[in-house]
Amino acid sequence: MNSHVLTVVRHAPTESNGAKVFMGCADVPATAEGLRTAASRASVFRDLGCAPVFASPLSRAWETARALFPDDVVRPDPRLVERDLGEWAGQPQSQVRAEFPQAFLSNGAMDPRFTPPGGETLEAFEARIRSFLQDAADLGGTSGPAAVSHNGWIRTAHYVLGVISVEQIFAEGIPFLEPIDLDLRPLTAGRVASR
Repeated sequence: MNSHVLTVVRHAPTESNGAKVFMGCADVPATAEGLRTAASRASVFRDLGCAPVFASPLSRAWETARALFPDDVVRPDPRLVERDLGEWAGQPQSQVRAEFPQAFLSNGAMDPRFTPPGGETLEAFEARIRSFLQDAADLGGTSGPAAVSHNGWIRTAHYVLGVISVEQIFAEGIPFLEPIDLDLRPLTAGRVASR
């Protein structure tokens, strides 16, 4: 594991994921089956040699991290929390699409530039993601850190690092419980500017 790599993992599934209900930063737990699957993958993640391990303090991510990294001290970091979707939290995605058609792109994906009522702006979300990524890049050491977070967080981190465009943030989902390596070298080289 290289020190310039952050391994990110999407939490175990929740019932809201299956029901296509927006969660945002609402504290929705992972399913028991999802956490059992995470625990069964612990040896895979142990072999990655990630250190230190961070997690969003929302229970679906926190409990997933403890299942995936049972031998490590998991450090909570509020910057890893999913984007605050305000009034959309707990609402079926189909209902939100019907009420806020302007919040979705022509390809059907949510437009991340649209701020849900009472929710977090993309700029504020980017700022806390960038802050975490910068700190992860500055850790140094011989191994790279790991972070258990959320779909929107991971996709937006790809955008912050210049891997995808803003329109692609929600074009596809991140698989659950799969390690994804983020190359943090653009941050250490100072090539990622605030947008």
